[in-house]
Amino acid sequence: MMDLRTYGYIETEEIPDGWLPGRITEIQRERFTVMTGQGEVTAVLKGSFYHHAALRAEFPCVGDFVLLHYSDTGDSLIVKVLPRRSKFSRADYAGHAAGYAKTILEQVVASNFDTVFILSSLNGDLSVNRMLRYLTQARQSGGTPVIILTKADLITDVQPMLAEVKRRISDVPVHVISSHTGMGMGELHPYLTPGQTVVFLGMSGVGKSSLLNALMEQDVMKVQAIREQDSRGRHTTTHRQLFMLPSGAMVMDTPGMRELGLFLPRMAFVRALPMLKSCLHNADSPIAAIRPSRAVQSSPQ
Repeated sequence: MMDLRTYGYIETEEIPDGWLPGRITEIQRERFTVMTGQGEVTAVLKGSFYHHAALRAEFPCVGDFVLLHYSDTGDSLIVKVLPRRSKFSRADYAGHAAGYAKTILEQVVASNFDTVFILSSLNGDLSVNRMLRYLTQARQSGGTPVIILTKADLITDVQPMLAEVKRRISDVPVHVISSHTGMGMGELHPYLTPGQTVVFLGMSGVGKSSLLNALMEQDVMKVQAIREQDSRGRHTTTHRQLFMLPSGAMVMDTPGMRELGLFLPRMAFVRALPMLKSCLHNADSPIAAIRPSRAVQSSPQ
């Protein structure tokens, strides 16, 4: 028997007889890998789930704690998603181009994380404005943001860029690391204690896969070279997955986070209004326009 608490599970409600709690660690198309007290199982959604889920946001995602009907001879059946304590959502345009969608729905792509690592590489593509956009998303998610400046081994003097980041973002921890040399990696240990979950947020090519490989102490993700002309990378992750580190912490790596939309429900928009007004009066603001229940794409620019 495995103790699901090692995967961050906290029992918040009584489990009905015949149901088993678990945490989704991987999704590939319509199949889910779930860690349970019985070990790792493969699961699919129970047919009635499609009829009772009113919104796409109610469908399971990586990091979700779920209840399932366990089967030791085939696929188990996911019957319920337990309440989420944090989540990243992006815009779902229901198959339409962004400019033609009449309704923008919420799609949850990661959940139940404690810390958000906002990654940006110390190269020609470093953008504090982009960090600010990601920071807004991280704060909206319910996780605690931490800025990670990667690839410190590729430049001779990190101080000018580090000083600029700290000048404009003074209320968030900032760490400078190199996944290849190990520089600064020890500073990340307080965020990577047993039972804690970290999600990576950043553009392709900033070193997410390299950092994950370093934390896993083995190559679990393929690393792609960046383009020399603009220091941009290509997507490495092809499906959503949660990794258990040797430290007992977990890291969530998910594709499509670069295009993560800033999905603001109406009440969240009201709470964020003072900050938004300030940004809208600032010509250099990373936020151009936000409306309730609309999504603002995180443009690479």
